[in-house]
Amino acid sequence: MERLEIIEALKHLPENVEVETAGVGEAVLRYRPGAGEWAIKEIVGHLRDAAEVWHKRIYTTASLTDPRFPSWDGEASVRDHFYLEADLRHMVDEMREWRMKTIEVLMHTVDWTRLGQHGDIGRRTLKQWAEYMVEHEAGHIESIRALKLAQSARQPA
Repeated sequence: MERLEIIEALKHLPENVEVETAGVGEAVLRYRPGAGEWAIKEIVGHLRDAAEVWHKRIYTTASLTDPRFPSWDGEASVRDHFYLEADLRHMVDEMREWRMKTIEVLMHTVDWTRLGQHGDIGRRTLKQWAEYMVEHEAGHIESIRALKLAQSARQPA
């Protein structure tokens, strides 16, 4: 992906979440398809948390020489924040705040070849980290769509 394509894709995460959750009832937002699987609200909470974590990583990569990133347990974060009980609008608003900060960093960082290290993923450039974010988020948007579809299939005709 080109730099501006990446920035555009990242910029639209909160909007994409809003589109996918617009008019969706609380029962569908809270539906878990199986044990250990996330509901839509939990996915949104995870995306909110990931927006914060990845902002810090992007900022650090842009600012420091070859920084090391600590591991982050997204599963534990969702569990610990009780996102089934959280306000969806609030989660999306916080996601938007973090994402706008990240976009600002990416827009003003000239050298996208700067490196950062993660113990589980390895060493990647700023561009590769940003591309990873785009792919990660697209997968979760697809999960939201699949959960909505699964719930609509369960509804009586």
